[in-house]
Amino acid sequence: MVSSRAAYASAVTPPGNRPHSIAVFGCTGNAGRAVAYHAIKSSASKQNISIALSGRNRDKVEKVLQSIHDELRSEGVKSDDANVEVIIADASDEQSMLNLAKSTNILISCAGPYGRYGEAAVKACVEGGAHYVDITGEVDWVERMISDYGAKAEEAGVVLCPFSGYDCVPAELGMWLVGTALEMDDAKMGQLALNFRGKGGGFPRGTLETVLDGLDGKGTPRREGDPRFYPKEYRGTAKAATSLSQWVLPKYQLGQFTGPNVMSAINVPVLCRAAPTLGFSSDFTISDKSVVGRPTLLNGYGLFPVQMYIAALVMGGIALVLPPFRGLFRGKLKTYSYNGDPSGKVFLDAQGIATNKKSSAMAKCVFPGDAGIYATGLFAVSVANSLQEATTAGSQYSMPPAGFHSPVAALHGCRQGLLVDNLRALGADIRVEVVPEKGGAKEVDATKLRSKL
Repeated sequence: MVSSRAAYASAVTPPGNRPHSIAVFGCTGNAGRAVAYHAIKSSASKQNISIALSGRNRDKVEKVLQSIHDELRSEGVKSDDANVEVIIADASDEQSMLNLAKSTNILISCAGPYGRYGEAAVKACVEGGAHYVDITGEVDWVERMISDYGAKAEEAGVVLCPFSGYDCVPAELGMWLVGTALEMDDAKMGQLALNFRGKGGGFPRGTLETVLDGLDGKGTPRREGDPRFYPKEYRGTAKAATSLSQWVLPKYQLGQFTGPNVMSAINVPVLCRAAPTLGFSSDFTISDKSVVGRPTLLNGYGLFPVQMYIAALVMGGIALVLPPFRGLFRGKLKTYSYNGDPSGKVFLDAQGIATNKKSSAMAKCVFPGDAGIYATGLFAVSVANSLQEATTAGSQYSMPPAGFHSPVAALHGCRQGLLVDNLRALGADIRVEVVPEKGGAKEVDATKLRSKL
């Protein structure tokens, strides 16, 4: 049997006549700019959608806005007539954050590291009645926010969707697509395999600062009495998926050798938290891996580049353990900037195998943009657009559950294909097929998937 879903209060439409549909806070950072880019690009083709860009410095925000108009113009997208306003807000000024939250239906927070700057936006949304989206990958910080604001958010009917960037929309979406496709074929998922590959890209500055904060002991400490991030029934699943042997060693998966996915430390807890809400029981395994290059006979079907990749990760990890190196690295970050690669791509192959191993489902997804910047912007805006559609006044869709939820867990029950449609509208390619027990692969419409629960 699949796991039963926990009961949550339903979200409510943000109260009052709010001037903005979506506001992007922290838009002057690299990832924040990419979120703003996709928000404006998306709004250019929609009516009655108003966007707000927000940050501490008006001049910087206006320069970002102009650069986005210029970029979209070069792509042939007419955005000059888009309804966009600049709002000044500062994470250290509670009133400015509350005013921002009260002005919009959906607030996308991009100001990280979230352990330093993230709480102000969460608090403002809960108090101001705006639904919340962010692009964090900081599990410990989200755990703390759930402890401090989860009950208040449920009482206020506010949806909070952390992990709405590359961490962890594709992983959660992949699990949902193949697990639900199997369920509709009267099978239960026993194994989940995820293969990630990227074309183009680099590390966002905020991500690197978050890693250094964790190594320096500046992360969010766990307090006695804080609720666990995912149910105890899923601890075995998480422990197996992140064990040293599972994570470090090369693994032959989906026709090629794969290596460690450094995002597993984020993906796996999020998947274990989402699984019961999505109806997946705890007795399945997760293998979350990275593909290095294209497999060929000459490179041992990916084995040789994977071995080099693992060696580089080990050497980098050893260096980061040394405080002098971390200090040098942190100094370099002060002048480091990575603007992203719009021509990049994120590839995901997800496979679910039934518990009886007689049937399987495969999802193949391609998302435009590099993982850390442009694709992250695409994911966050797709989630925000879906929330806007589901929670706007007069919506015919089911309301998402209030409180803290990962994006797919929050949105899957609102309308069939809601998030998939919004991802595709921004250029994503998402395909699903099932190989039933009797054989013969058949394509499944990803927008028609729905749990039987």
